[in-house]
This record gives sequence, C-alpha cells and structure tokens, in this order.
Amino acid sequence: MKYFIYLINKRLIHPVLHSMASVSQVSWGVGIGMFLGFTPTVGIQMYLAALVWGFCRYLLNFRFNLPVSVAMVWISNPLTMIPMYYGFLTTGCWVQGKEQLTYATFENRLTEILGMESVWGSIVSGAEYLLIELGEPMMLGSLFYAFPIAIGSYFLTYYGLLRHRQHKAHQAQMSYEEWCAAHEIAP
Repeated sequence: MKYFIYLINKRLIHPVLHSMASVSQVSWGVGIGMFLGFTPTVGIQMYLAALVWGFCRYLLNFRFNLPVSVAMVWISNPLTMIPMYYGFLTTGCWVQGKEQLTYATFENRLTEILGMESVWGSIVSGAEYLLIELGEPMMLGSLFYAFPIAIGSYFLTYYGLLRHRQHKAHQAQMSYEEWCAAHEIAP
C-alpha cells in the first residue's frame, strides 16, 4: 500500500505541484489528460495527448501543460484497464439498450489476448476485439465518465494548485505575484 501511495505521489501529484507553468495551463493539462485517460485507448493515450497538444498549440493557439497531461493518462494502465473498460462497456450497452457481457467473459477474453506469445498478434487481436466487436458501446460509455471527470479534475486542480501556491507565498511572506516572480512561475 505504501508503494502505491508513493507511485501516485510521484507520478500524478508531484508533476502538478512542481510544474513551472501557469495554474491555468497545468489545470488544462490535468483535465485533458484525465479525459484521455478515461477513454478506451490504453497504449496510445500518451501519443493522443501529444497530438491534442500540437493541435491546440499550433492550430488553436491554446496552451496546456503536456508533461502533466501525459502523467494523467496513466490513471488507466494495464492494472486498471480491465475494470475500467468493463465499466465503459456496461454503461455504453445500457445507454444503447444492448445485451451486456459478464465480467468474467470480458476479463477472460482480454487476459487471453494480453497473454499471447506474439506481441503483434496480441495488438491485432486486442484492437479487433476492443474496436470492432465492442468499440461503439465502449467508446460511448467512456464518454459518460471522461467528461465529468475531466471537468471536475480541471476545477479541482485549478483551485487546489492556486491555494497551494498562495500558501507557499504566504509562508515566504510574499504576495502571490512576488512569489511567482521569484520562482519564475507564471501566475
């Protein structure tokens, strides 16, 4: 349990608290990363974060913190993937009125795919199963989680990081703006 808490602190909280970007850019990074983390795209989420960052930065002239966004997509990983994907699938099937798979059937099929000897075969079989057989309800179901979690993460990070930085400024007996300037952080 201590190792799990250590990993969460090191991989998720530390990048947010120690980022030199503005509160807004860090918050957007968290929100976008959490949105992508709650879609059934494990394996390509970091690349998607980079694509979204490039699109936003160069086409929309909008900036968010890419390293924080990449850190946040790890909320879904090989350990959390099966329960998350099953939740997405059942939600999507419920919304569409489709028959649902049992958790055991879903878990056994994914475990079988992940346990294949050939990495390429595992990728192809996994993509076929998740995208073709289950893709539509799973993607639809994921959106019911991704949007509210992303929005909540944005606001929680914005106000939490702002209060953290204001507290640090108060401890240093400086105004928030002075503290940001002294630490070369955008306010």
